[in-house]
Amino acid sequence: MGNETTESIRARVREMYERHPYPPVDEDIQAYKNGEAWLLESPNPSFHLYWPARAYTDDLDILIAGCGTQQAAQVAAGLPGARIVGTDISEHSLSETRRLAGKAGIGNITLSQLPIERTDELERDFDLVICTGVLHHLADPDAGLKALKSVLRSNGSMHLMLYGRHGRTGVYMLQDLFRRIGIDAAKAGKKDIAALRALIEDLPAAHPFAAVRDMHPDWHDDEGLVDLLLHVQDRAYTLSDIAAFLGGAGLKIQKLLFAARTDPMFTPLNDIAGSGFSKLPELEQRTAVELYRASVKKHVFIACHETRPEKDFETSTAQKHWAETVPVISYGLEVERPSAARKTFRITWPFHNEPGIAVETTENGMRLLEAFDGNRTIADAVHAAGFKKNDKALLKQLEGFLERCARADFLTFRKRLTSSD
Repeated sequence: MGNETTESIRARVREMYERHPYPPVDEDIQAYKNGEAWLLESPNPSFHLYWPARAYTDDLDILIAGCGTQQAAQVAAGLPGARIVGTDISEHSLSETRRLAGKAGIGNITLSQLPIERTDELERDFDLVICTGVLHHLADPDAGLKALKSVLRSNGSMHLMLYGRHGRTGVYMLQDLFRRIGIDAAKAGKKDIAALRALIEDLPAAHPFAAVRDMHPDWHDDEGLVDLLLHVQDRAYTLSDIAAFLGGAGLKIQKLLFAARTDPMFTPLNDIAGSGFSKLPELEQRTAVELYRASVKKHVFIACHETRPEKDFETSTAQKHWAETVPVISYGLEVERPSAARKTFRITWPFHNEPGIAVETTENGMRLLEAFDGNRTIADAVHAAGFKKNDKALLKQLEGFLERCARADFLTFRKRLTSSD
């Protein structure tokens, strides 16, 4: 970007989104109001990811920073008791959000045309800040993150998404190519975009983007192609980078989502003889896994204040905590039954798009999994499945099974609530 100022970069980004609004609008806002559709970042259904020790409530103040064309309306639709504030630099995006909210009679939303770096001008604070796919487009992401942190309550959480560096190698090669030949996102018309799409379809097989086109489906859509391959301001991060980025703002990672994609458990990296891999700190190990997979195109995670105590949000699969831990099964798990070639059940989660992220188990593991109903504690489920408390060997096996399922993102957890909670 050379010597461009923050204001000039912001103006170019705004111009791009005014001309090519993103994402394409999902007109079925009623589905979000009826509970037939939902967003991962919404506390309905993800409340326990933010506050696992608290009873569910939608009495929340939520900021959606860089809300785009629909995100704020979709979250507000599913949380009628919450107070939603959506901000964006694009008036067109805000007008689409306003239209969707009006279409469904959503009245718990306030919209403001405001850059993230000036979030403090809202003069409010929030239980939850949602900012997905925006900070990496700022001229100064550090200033943007600090502005968001300044409005986050002490026991609040941030839901963030940042681009992953190694899974977007081909993307950045094409961005560089299109920039060098003078393609301007703010001026590109339908014919220009169609020509670029044809070029992408004809990429040499050895091109890094050709190998992962299916991972980046946005290029099939005009606005998506512009956002993916013609963006005027874009950067990416490893998990080690993210830890440093958060630390600079007085924040820390509360929970990684889709964490199995960077978990060495599902790779052979620990098995390399003579390697120092196992001695690396956890985030360095995960960054190494990013290099191994080369498919982690984004990092989705929850952050919080550095001073927020871990006991406020950590949960455990250890046996000593089974009486107080309630498992929540991730939506859409798939189970392959035993066959002639394999004597175990094999559990996968299609949302990973990584067949190697799998957990194999016996019938005992499946019996336990099937006993989880979203309300039982692990201890209650063990009893419901008919397992004996004195079968220590079996309980130890089940403990290992639960840890693997948790690391594979098949299970998340909340704490058992008492009548006083």
